[in-house]
Amino acid sequence: MPVKTVAMLTAGGLAPCLSSAVGGLIERYTERAPDARIIAYLNGYAGLLTGKSAEVTAEVRANAHLLHAFGGTPIGNSRVKLTNVADCVKRGLIQPGQDPLHVAAELSVRASDEPARHRLFIS
Repeated sequence: MPVKTVAMLTAGGLAPCLSSAVGGLIERYTERAPDARIIAYLNGYAGLLTGKSAEVTAEVRANAHLLHAFGGTPIGNSRVKLTNVADCVKRGLIQPGQDPLHVAAELSVRASDEPARHRLFIS
């Protein structure tokens, strides 16, 4: 079955390799599955839980090689643990009584059918 949608995010602490990893994933999927839709969740798991994503456009794909020269991450990062329910509620990422892992799974499946709400620029 061909890949239809690829979603990515960066999480944990900032590391010098994250930008290059994002660029490498975009380059590899562009090479191997050029028709696959690529979305990036903004600000790590917080973006996944709130549905904040950006479409990786043809322009971004063409410029992905530029990311190998930079540290950090172009799609943002957060220190959200999906297993820490109380913290996710406190931050307003989920409602009381929700399971962050379940919310993340539902939203990631739904995102493959919905348009991204933000644009990603690499130039």
